[in-house]
Amino acid sequence: MDEQPASTKERILAVAGDIFGEKGFKDTTIRLIAERARVNVAAINYHFRDKESLYAAILEEVFHTGFTRFPADMDLPPQPSPQQRLRAFVRAMFYRLQSREGWGGLAGRGRLIARELLAPSPAFEAMLDRYIKPHRDMLVDIIADIVALPCPREKLLPCAISIIGQCIYYAVAAPVIGLMSPVNAPNEHNLERLAEFVWVFSLGGIAAVSATITTPKETP
Repeated sequence: MDEQPASTKERILAVAGDIFGEKGFKDTTIRLIAERARVNVAAINYHFRDKESLYAAILEEVFHTGFTRFPADMDLPPQPSPQQRLRAFVRAMFYRLQSREGWGGLAGRGRLIARELLAPSPAFEAMLDRYIKPHRDMLVDIIADIVALPCPREKLLPCAISIIGQCIYYAVAAPVIGLMSPVNAPNEHNLERLAEFVWVFSLGGIAAVSATITTPKETP
């Protein structure tokens, strides 16, 4: 069966995402998007109202696609241990950030994500609330299950931020990492191995943090 041609709205989203990633929000114009998408400016205004709304729609599409294709529980066995849940979470982040089917494969839109991670726009706040914070909370829950000791979530939150930070660093600093250590360059062939390393490394860090947790003494 022949593929159906993309709708005008889909074509605008695809083209605008690449341009925003290439040039950034400020230097992207509606006229340039219209020219590359081969539509008139009125069509963009009809579907998205203005540049801010178009940008927000692109962010929503990119985040929804990434988190849908690579959910935090992907490939988990039945009744997984918290350690296995952590491994799945890290793998999902690596594939979401860097694989061709994730944001690494979205060309300009991949760069758009990198721009937002380094300098969040006002539109990013909605993505933070809808996607990132719930996954942060999920990760804290996983870490709490691994620690298996009474512990304030505030003490476990830095562990979650550290794990997320490792995954993001491999994505945004991929060229530098490749120069420092070509064998460890984050690319499609290395994702499994690097995700496995971050998982093991993070388990060690969680164990070290667990050793600092003191449980309340029982009263006689």
